[in-house]
Amino acid sequence: MIKKLIKRITTVTVAAAILVSLSAVAIAAPSGFANFVYLDAFDEGKFNDVRADDWFKPYVRSAVNFGFFRGRGENTFDPEGLLTLGEAVVLASRLRSIYHTGSADFAESVPFYAAYVEYAISHGIISRRRNFVEPATRAEFAAIMYNALPADAFAVLNEIPKFGIIDVAYGTDVGAAVYALYRAGILTGSDRNGSFFGGSNISRAEASAIMVRLAAPLSRVSFSLPSQIPVEELFLRSTDAVFMIETFDEYDESIRTGSGFFISGEGLAVTALHVVSFSSSATIELFSGEVLQVAGIRAVNEEFNLAIIEIDSDKTDWDYLTLADSDIVEVGNTVFAIGSPRSLINTISEGIIAHTSRELDVEAMIQFTAPISFGSGGGPILNSLGQVVGVASSSFTYGQNLNLAIPVNLIRELELGPLITLAQYWEALLARGA
Repeated sequence: MIKKLIKRITTVTVAAAILVSLSAVAIAAPSGFANFVYLDAFDEGKFNDVRADDWFKPYVRSAVNFGFFRGRGENTFDPEGLLTLGEAVVLASRLRSIYHTGSADFAESVPFYAAYVEYAISHGIISRRRNFVEPATRAEFAAIMYNALPADAFAVLNEIPKFGIIDVAYGTDVGAAVYALYRAGILTGSDRNGSFFGGSNISRAEASAIMVRLAAPLSRVSFSLPSQIPVEELFLRSTDAVFMIETFDEYDESIRTGSGFFISGEGLAVTALHVVSFSSSATIELFSGEVLQVAGIRAVNEEFNLAIIEIDSDKTDWDYLTLADSDIVEVGNTVFAIGSPRSLINTISEGIIAHTSRELDVEAMIQFTAPISFGSGGGPILNSLGQVVGVASSSFTYGQNLNLAIPVNLIRELELGPLITLAQYWEALLARGA
Protein backbone atom coordinates (compact mmCIF):
# COMPACT_ATOMS: atom_id res chain seq x y z
CA MET A 1 0.00 0.00 0.00
CA ILE A 2 1.26 3.43 -0.88
CA LYS A 3 1.91 5.52 2.18
CA LYS A 4 0.46 9.05 2.04
CA LEU A 5 2.62 11.70 3.63
CA ILE A 6 1.57 15.16 4.67
CA LYS A 7 4.01 18.02 4.25
CA ARG A 8 3.11 21.41 5.67
CA ILE A 9 4.70 24.50 4.21
CA THR A 10 4.91 27.72 6.20
CA THR A 11 4.41 30.97 4.35
CA VAL A 12 3.74 34.56 5.31
CA THR A 13 1.61 35.20 2.22
CA VAL A 14 -2.09 34.61 1.67
CA ALA A 15 -1.10 31.05 0.81
CA ALA A 16 -1.62 30.29 4.47
CA ALA A 17 -5.32 30.09 3.65
CA ILE A 18 -4.76 26.94 1.61
CA LEU A 19 -2.74 23.87 2.49
CA VAL A 20 0.04 24.12 -0.06
CA SER A 21 1.16 20.49 -0.11
CA LEU A 22 -1.04 17.52 0.55
CA SER A 23 0.84 14.34 -0.27
CA ALA A 24 4.02 13.06 -1.79
CA VAL A 25 4.36 9.51 -3.10
CA ALA A 26 7.23 7.50 -4.43
CA ILE A 27 5.11 5.69 -7.03
CA ALA A 28 2.45 7.27 -9.23
CA ALA A 29 -1.05 6.26 -8.16
CA PRO A 30 -3.82 5.29 -10.57
CA SER A 31 -6.16 8.12 -11.55
CA GLY A 32 -9.37 8.49 -9.65
CA PHE A 33 -11.23 9.61 -6.57
CA ALA A 34 -9.51 7.01 -4.39
CA ASN A 35 -6.46 9.26 -4.47
CA PHE A 36 -8.19 11.80 -2.21
CA VAL A 37 -7.28 10.84 1.35
CA TYR A 38 -9.57 11.94 4.18
CA LEU A 39 -7.59 12.72 7.31
CA ASP A 40 -8.60 13.57 10.86
CA ALA A 41 -7.12 17.06 10.63
CA PHE A 42 -10.09 19.17 11.68
CA ASP A 43 -9.85 20.46 15.23
CA GLU A 44 -13.37 20.88 16.63
CA GLY A 45 -13.77 24.27 18.19
CA LYS A 46 -10.59 25.71 16.72
CA PHE A 47 -12.38 28.11 14.38
CA ASN A 48 -14.51 30.53 16.37
CA ASP A 49 -16.28 31.66 13.17
CA VAL A 50 -17.45 28.14 12.24
CA ARG A 51 -20.37 27.26 14.49
CA ALA A 52 -22.13 23.93 14.85
CA ASP A 53 -25.35 25.16 13.22
CA ASP A 54 -23.69 26.86 10.22
CA TRP A 55 -24.68 25.27 6.91
CA PHE A 56 -21.05 25.15 5.88
CA LYS A 57 -19.69 23.47 9.02
CA PRO A 58 -19.68 19.91 7.54
CA TYR A 59 -18.07 21.17 4.35
CA VAL A 60 -15.38 23.15 6.15
CA ARG A 61 -14.61 20.08 8.26
CA SER A 62 -14.32 17.88 5.18
CA ALA A 63 -12.39 20.47 3.16
CA VAL A 64 -9.84 20.70 6.00
CA ASN A 65 -9.70 16.92 6.33
CA PHE A 66 -9.08 16.56 2.59
CA GLY A 67 -6.29 19.10 2.92
CA PHE A 68 -7.81 21.73 0.65
CA PHE A 69 -8.14 24.47 3.27
CA ARG A 70 -6.87 25.59 6.61
CA GLY A 71 -7.54 28.70 8.67
CA ARG A 72 -6.68 32.25 7.74
CA GLY A 73 -5.69 32.92 11.30
CA GLU A 74 -4.95 31.02 14.49
CA ASN A 75 -8.63 30.64 15.33
CA THR A 76 -10.48 31.85 12.24
CA PHE A 77 -11.49 30.19 9.01
CA ASP A 78 -13.07 33.30 7.46
CA PRO A 79 -15.99 31.47 5.80
CA GLU A 80 -17.42 34.66 4.27
CA GLY A 81 -14.03 35.82 3.03
CA LEU A 82 -13.67 35.96 -0.74
CA LEU A 83 -11.53 33.44 -2.55
CA THR A 84 -8.96 35.02 -4.85
CA LEU A 85 -8.34 33.84 -8.38
CA GLY A 86 -4.85 32.77 -7.33
CA GLU A 87 -6.28 30.63 -4.54
CA ALA A 88 -8.76 29.11 -7.00
CA VAL A 89 -5.90 28.16 -9.33
CA VAL A 90 -4.05 26.57 -6.39
CA LEU A 91 -7.11 24.49 -5.49
CA ALA A 92 -7.74 23.42 -9.09
CA SER A 93 -4.10 22.48 -9.67
CA ARG A 94 -3.97 20.42 -6.51
CA LEU A 95 -7.30 18.80 -7.38
CA ARG A 96 -6.04 17.73 -10.80
CA SER A 97 -2.65 16.56 -9.58
CA ILE A 98 -4.08 14.42 -6.77
CA TYR A 99 -6.75 12.93 -9.02
CA HIS A 100 -4.22 11.88 -11.65
CA THR A 101 -1.13 11.06 -9.58
CA GLY A 102 -2.13 10.82 -5.93
CA SER A 103 0.25 13.68 -5.19
CA ALA A 104 0.21 17.45 -5.01
CA ASP A 105 3.88 18.11 -4.40
CA PHE A 106 4.34 21.65 -5.71
CA ALA A 107 7.45 23.73 -5.17
CA GLU A 108 7.26 26.87 -3.09
CA SER A 109 7.12 30.05 -5.15
CA VAL A 110 6.69 33.78 -4.85
CA PRO A 111 3.95 34.77 -5.13
CA PHE A 112 2.52 31.60 -3.60
CA TYR A 113 0.41 30.76 -6.65
CA ALA A 114 3.16 31.16 -9.29
CA ALA A 115 4.08 27.45 -9.53
CA TYR A 116 0.42 26.51 -9.66
CA VAL A 117 -0.27 29.00 -12.45
CA GLU A 118 2.43 27.42 -14.61
CA TYR A 119 0.94 23.98 -13.93
CA ALA A 120 -2.58 25.21 -14.62
CA ILE A 121 -1.62 26.76 -17.95
CA SER A 122 0.35 23.72 -19.08
CA HIS A 123 -2.55 21.38 -18.23
CA GLY A 124 -5.38 23.47 -19.71
CA ILE A 125 -6.95 24.53 -16.42
CA ILE A 126 -6.57 28.17 -17.40
CA SER A 127 -5.53 29.59 -20.75
CA ARG A 128 -3.79 32.80 -19.77
CA ARG A 129 -2.37 34.84 -16.93
CA ARG A 130 -4.73 37.19 -15.16
CA ASN A 131 -4.91 39.34 -12.05
CA PHE A 132 -4.64 36.54 -9.53
CA VAL A 133 -5.04 38.72 -6.45
CA GLU A 134 -8.56 39.75 -7.44
CA PRO A 135 -11.55 37.85 -6.00
CA ALA A 136 -12.69 34.99 -8.21
CA THR A 137 -16.21 35.07 -9.58
CA ARG A 138 -18.45 32.05 -9.33
CA ALA A 139 -18.25 31.65 -13.12
CA GLU A 140 -14.44 31.72 -13.06
CA PHE A 141 -14.31 29.22 -10.22
CA ALA A 142 -16.73 26.84 -11.95
CA ALA A 143 -14.81 26.95 -15.24
CA ILE A 144 -11.45 26.41 -13.55
CA MET A 145 -12.66 23.43 -11.51
CA TYR A 146 -14.40 21.90 -14.52
CA ASN A 147 -11.15 22.11 -16.48
CA ALA A 148 -9.24 20.43 -13.66
CA LEU A 149 -10.91 17.02 -13.97
CA PRO A 150 -11.74 14.74 -16.91
CA ALA A 151 -15.29 14.53 -18.25
CA ASP A 152 -15.93 11.14 -16.65
CA ALA A 153 -15.40 12.69 -13.21
CA PHE A 154 -18.73 14.49 -13.66
CA ALA A 155 -21.16 11.58 -13.78
CA VAL A 156 -24.72 12.80 -14.37
CA LEU A 157 -26.81 12.72 -11.22
CA ASN A 158 -29.48 15.31 -12.11
CA GLU A 159 -31.52 15.80 -15.26
CA ILE A 160 -30.97 19.48 -16.02
CA PRO A 161 -32.47 20.36 -19.43
CA LYS A 162 -30.84 22.68 -21.90
CA PHE A 163 -31.56 26.26 -20.85
CA GLY A 164 -32.87 24.93 -17.54
CA ILE A 165 -30.57 27.15 -15.45
CA ILE A 166 -32.20 30.57 -15.38
CA ASP A 167 -29.14 32.79 -15.64
CA VAL A 168 -26.57 30.68 -17.48
CA ALA A 169 -26.14 30.93 -21.24
CA TYR A 170 -26.22 27.41 -22.64
CA GLY A 171 -23.68 26.65 -25.36
CA THR A 172 -20.89 28.88 -24.01
CA ASP A 173 -17.65 27.70 -22.38
CA VAL A 174 -18.83 28.82 -18.96
CA GLY A 175 -22.24 27.31 -19.67
CA ALA A 176 -20.69 23.92 -20.44
CA ALA A 177 -18.85 23.97 -17.12
CA VAL A 178 -21.82 25.11 -15.05
CA TYR A 179 -24.29 22.68 -16.62
CA ALA A 180 -21.87 19.79 -16.07
CA LEU A 181 -21.42 20.77 -12.42
CA TYR A 182 -25.19 21.11 -11.88
CA ARG A 183 -25.85 17.78 -13.56
CA ALA A 184 -23.19 16.13 -11.43
CA GLY A 185 -24.69 17.54 -8.21
CA ILE A 186 -21.62 19.65 -7.44
CA LEU A 187 -23.42 22.96 -7.90
CA THR A 188 -27.02 23.30 -6.77
CA GLY A 189 -27.77 27.00 -7.29
CA SER A 190 -27.83 29.95 -4.95
CA ASP A 191 -31.56 30.52 -4.48
CA ARG A 192 -34.85 28.62 -4.60
CA ASN A 193 -34.87 28.85 -8.40
CA GLY A 194 -31.43 27.33 -8.81
CA SER A 195 -29.89 30.57 -10.11
CA PHE A 196 -26.13 30.51 -10.51
CA PHE A 197 -25.22 34.23 -10.16
CA GLY A 198 -21.99 33.70 -12.06
CA GLY A 199 -20.87 37.31 -11.81
CA SER A 200 -20.82 37.36 -8.02
CA ASN A 201 -17.71 36.48 -6.03
CA ILE A 202 -17.31 33.14 -4.30
CA SER A 203 -16.74 32.79 -0.58
CA ARG A 204 -14.41 30.36 1.17
CA ALA A 205 -17.43 28.55 2.61
CA GLU A 206 -18.95 28.07 -0.84
CA ALA A 207 -15.62 26.98 -2.27
CA SER A 208 -15.26 24.44 0.56
CA ALA A 209 -18.59 22.83 -0.34
CA ILE A 210 -17.69 22.65 -4.02
CA MET A 211 -14.23 21.19 -3.37
CA VAL A 212 -15.68 18.46 -1.14
CA ARG A 213 -18.24 17.49 -3.78
CA LEU A 214 -15.54 17.48 -6.45
CA ALA A 215 -13.33 15.12 -4.46
CA ALA A 216 -16.03 12.89 -2.95
CA PRO A 217 -18.83 11.84 -5.36
CA LEU A 218 -20.94 10.43 -2.51
CA SER A 219 -21.31 13.98 -1.15
CA ARG A 220 -22.92 15.24 -4.36
CA VAL A 221 -26.53 16.40 -4.27
CA SER A 222 -29.58 15.14 -6.13
CA PHE A 223 -32.12 17.88 -6.97
CA SER A 224 -34.35 19.29 -9.68
CA LEU A 225 -34.84 22.81 -10.99
CA PRO A 226 -38.18 24.62 -11.31
CA SER A 227 -39.72 25.01 -14.76
CA GLN A 228 -41.01 28.50 -13.95
CA ILE A 229 -40.50 31.35 -11.51
CA PRO A 230 -43.10 33.70 -10.00
CA VAL A 231 -44.05 36.58 -12.29
CA GLU A 232 -43.09 39.21 -9.73
CA GLU A 233 -39.61 37.70 -9.45
CA LEU A 234 -39.31 37.41 -13.22
CA PHE A 235 -40.08 41.12 -13.50
CA LEU A 236 -37.57 42.11 -10.83
CA ARG A 237 -34.85 40.04 -12.49
CA SER A 238 -35.51 41.64 -15.87
CA THR A 239 -36.33 45.24 -15.10
CA ASP A 240 -32.76 46.61 -14.99
CA ALA A 241 -31.87 44.87 -18.26
CA VAL A 242 -34.75 46.37 -20.29
CA PHE A 243 -34.98 49.99 -21.41
CA MET A 244 -36.87 52.50 -23.53
CA ILE A 245 -35.25 53.89 -26.69
CA GLU A 246 -36.00 57.35 -28.06
CA THR A 247 -34.65 58.32 -31.48
CA PHE A 248 -34.00 61.78 -32.90
CA ASP A 249 -33.54 63.36 -36.33
CA GLU A 250 -30.68 65.62 -37.42
CA TYR A 251 -32.41 68.58 -35.71
CA ASP A 252 -32.64 66.72 -32.39
CA GLU A 253 -36.39 66.37 -32.78
CA SER A 254 -37.89 63.20 -31.34
CA ILE A 255 -38.96 60.66 -33.96
CA ARG A 256 -40.21 57.61 -32.11
CA THR A 257 -39.81 55.48 -29.01
CA GLY A 258 -39.26 51.77 -28.73
CA SER A 259 -37.79 49.15 -26.46
CA GLY A 260 -34.59 47.17 -26.10
CA PHE A 261 -32.62 44.98 -23.72
CA PHE A 262 -29.03 44.19 -22.80
CA ILE A 263 -27.47 40.90 -23.88
CA SER A 264 -24.04 41.44 -22.31
CA GLY A 265 -22.51 43.16 -19.33
CA GLU A 266 -20.39 45.30 -21.64
CA GLY A 267 -23.29 47.28 -23.05
CA LEU A 268 -24.36 45.32 -26.13
CA ALA A 269 -28.12 45.38 -26.53
CA VAL A 270 -30.84 44.22 -28.90
CA THR A 271 -33.78 46.05 -30.40
CA ALA A 272 -35.97 45.89 -33.48
CA LEU A 273 -34.19 47.52 -36.42
CA HIS A 274 -37.18 49.70 -37.28
CA VAL A 275 -36.83 51.42 -33.89
CA VAL A 276 -33.44 52.95 -34.75
CA SER A 277 -33.62 53.18 -38.56
CA PHE A 278 -33.75 56.64 -40.22
CA SER A 279 -32.51 58.43 -37.11
CA SER A 280 -29.43 60.52 -36.41
CA SER A 281 -29.11 59.66 -32.74
CA ALA A 282 -30.83 57.85 -29.93
CA THR A 283 -30.90 57.57 -26.17
CA ILE A 284 -31.97 54.83 -23.83
CA GLU A 285 -33.78 55.40 -20.56
CA LEU A 286 -33.40 52.81 -17.84
CA PHE A 287 -36.06 51.93 -15.31
CA SER A 288 -34.03 53.93 -12.77
CA GLY A 289 -34.45 57.04 -14.91
CA GLU A 290 -30.83 57.17 -16.07
CA VAL A 291 -30.47 58.28 -19.70
CA LEU A 292 -27.55 57.21 -21.90
CA GLN A 293 -26.56 57.70 -25.52
CA VAL A 294 -26.65 54.94 -28.11
CA ALA A 295 -23.16 54.78 -29.58
CA GLY A 296 -24.29 53.03 -32.74
CA ILE A 297 -25.06 49.74 -34.48
CA ARG A 298 -22.84 46.64 -34.38
CA ALA A 299 -24.95 44.21 -36.42
CA VAL A 300 -28.26 44.06 -38.30
CA ASN A 301 -30.56 41.56 -39.96
CA GLU A 302 -32.69 43.75 -42.21
CA GLU A 303 -34.90 40.90 -43.38
CA PHE A 304 -35.92 40.05 -39.83
CA ASN A 305 -35.94 43.62 -38.45
CA LEU A 306 -33.21 42.95 -35.92
CA ALA A 307 -30.32 45.09 -34.63
CA ILE A 308 -27.55 44.81 -32.08
CA ILE A 309 -26.64 48.22 -30.72
CA GLU A 310 -23.92 49.45 -28.39
CA ILE A 311 -24.50 51.82 -25.51
CA ASP A 312 -22.04 54.66 -24.95
CA SER A 313 -20.75 53.78 -21.49
CA ASP A 314 -17.59 52.45 -19.84
CA LYS A 315 -19.65 50.25 -17.55
CA THR A 316 -18.90 46.52 -17.85
CA ASP A 317 -21.38 45.04 -15.41
CA TRP A 318 -24.78 45.79 -16.90
CA ASP A 319 -27.64 43.53 -15.95
CA TYR A 320 -28.51 41.52 -19.03
CA LEU A 321 -30.96 38.86 -20.12
CA THR A 322 -30.12 35.23 -20.87
CA LEU A 323 -31.08 33.94 -24.32
CA ALA A 324 -33.15 30.76 -24.58
CA ASP A 325 -33.55 28.50 -27.63
CA SER A 326 -36.39 29.66 -29.88
CA ASP A 327 -36.34 26.31 -31.71
CA ILE A 328 -37.77 24.50 -28.70
CA VAL A 329 -40.68 26.82 -27.86
CA GLU A 330 -44.07 25.16 -28.15
CA VAL A 331 -47.59 26.36 -28.76
CA GLY A 332 -49.21 27.08 -25.40
CA ASN A 333 -45.98 28.02 -23.61
CA THR A 334 -46.48 30.96 -21.26
CA VAL A 335 -44.59 34.09 -22.32
CA PHE A 336 -44.19 37.63 -21.02
CA ALA A 337 -43.61 40.82 -22.97
CA ILE A 338 -41.65 43.61 -21.30
CA GLY A 339 -41.24 46.95 -23.00
CA SER A 340 -42.21 50.60 -23.11
CA PRO A 341 -45.58 50.86 -24.88
CA ARG A 342 -46.58 54.51 -25.25
CA SER A 343 -43.37 55.35 -23.31
CA LEU A 344 -44.60 53.49 -20.22
CA ILE A 345 -41.22 52.08 -19.25
CA ASN A 346 -41.04 48.39 -18.30
CA THR A 347 -44.65 47.40 -18.75
CA ILE A 348 -45.14 43.64 -18.45
CA SER A 349 -47.93 41.58 -20.00
CA GLU A 350 -48.64 37.86 -20.10
CA GLY A 351 -49.76 35.56 -22.90
CA ILE A 352 -48.97 32.33 -24.68
CA ILE A 353 -47.19 31.16 -27.81
CA ALA A 354 -49.93 30.98 -30.47
CA HIS A 355 -47.73 29.75 -33.33
CA THR A 356 -44.04 28.85 -33.42
CA SER A 357 -43.33 29.53 -37.09
CA ARG A 358 -45.78 32.00 -38.61
CA GLU A 359 -44.82 32.83 -42.20
CA LEU A 360 -45.94 36.26 -43.36
CA ASP A 361 -43.61 38.82 -44.94
CA VAL A 362 -40.68 36.81 -43.60
CA GLU A 363 -40.41 33.23 -42.45
CA ALA A 364 -40.44 31.70 -39.00
CA MET A 365 -41.83 34.50 -36.84
CA ILE A 366 -43.16 33.55 -33.40
CA GLN A 367 -46.81 34.50 -32.89
CA PHE A 368 -47.77 35.30 -29.31
CA THR A 369 -50.74 36.74 -27.41
CA ALA A 370 -49.12 38.87 -24.68
CA PRO A 371 -50.49 42.39 -25.33
CA ILE A 372 -48.09 44.94 -26.86
CA SER A 373 -48.59 48.44 -28.25
CA PHE A 374 -46.66 51.13 -30.14
CA GLY A 375 -43.33 51.47 -28.34
CA SER A 376 -43.12 47.78 -27.41
CA GLY A 377 -41.12 46.97 -30.54
CA GLY A 378 -37.62 45.72 -29.71
CA GLY A 379 -38.56 44.51 -26.23
CA PRO A 380 -37.90 40.95 -25.07
CA ILE A 381 -40.44 38.14 -25.09
CA LEU A 382 -39.58 35.99 -22.11
CA ASN A 383 -40.33 32.39 -21.23
CA SER A 384 -41.48 31.31 -17.78
CA LEU A 385 -37.86 31.30 -16.54
CA GLY A 386 -37.27 34.88 -17.64
CA GLN A 387 -35.11 33.93 -20.64
CA VAL A 388 -35.53 35.62 -24.02
CA VAL A 389 -37.27 33.55 -26.70
CA GLY A 390 -38.05 36.40 -29.08
CA VAL A 391 -37.91 40.13 -29.81
CA ALA A 392 -41.22 41.98 -30.16
CA SER A 393 -41.46 43.14 -33.76
CA SER A 394 -45.00 43.84 -34.94
CA SER A 395 -48.71 43.33 -34.37
CA PHE A 396 -51.99 43.48 -36.22
CA THR A 397 -53.60 46.84 -35.47
CA TYR A 398 -57.14 45.48 -35.57
CA GLY A 399 -56.38 42.02 -34.26
CA GLN A 400 -57.01 40.58 -30.83
CA ASN A 401 -53.48 40.22 -29.44
CA LEU A 402 -52.09 38.98 -32.77
CA ASN A 403 -48.41 39.79 -32.26
CA LEU A 404 -45.16 38.65 -33.82
CA ALA A 405 -41.66 38.22 -32.42
CA ILE A 406 -38.30 37.68 -34.06
CA PRO A 407 -36.91 34.27 -32.94
CA VAL A 408 -34.07 34.81 -30.50
CA ASN A 409 -31.80 32.31 -32.26
CA LEU A 410 -31.36 34.87 -35.01
CA ILE A 411 -29.45 37.03 -32.52
CA ARG A 412 -26.84 34.30 -32.21
CA GLU A 413 -26.38 34.24 -35.97
CA LEU A 414 -25.46 37.91 -36.15
CA GLU A 415 -21.75 38.69 -36.47
CA LEU A 416 -20.56 41.83 -34.75
CA GLY A 417 -18.95 44.37 -37.03
CA PRO A 418 -17.32 47.75 -36.50
CA LEU A 419 -19.44 50.38 -34.80
CA ILE A 420 -21.58 52.39 -37.22
CA THR A 421 -23.33 55.49 -35.93
CA LEU A 422 -27.06 55.82 -36.46
CA ALA A 423 -26.44 58.79 -38.74
CA GLN A 424 -24.08 56.72 -40.89
CA TYR A 425 -26.60 53.90 -41.11
CA TRP A 426 -29.33 56.39 -42.11
CA GLU A 427 -27.09 57.77 -44.85
CA ALA A 428 -26.45 54.26 -46.11
CA LEU A 429 -30.18 53.54 -46.24
CA LEU A 430 -30.85 56.74 -48.19
CA ALA A 431 -28.01 55.92 -50.61
CA ARG A 432 -29.62 52.55 -51.30
CA GLY A 433 -33.02 54.13 -51.75
CA ALA A 434 -34.42 52.16 -48.86
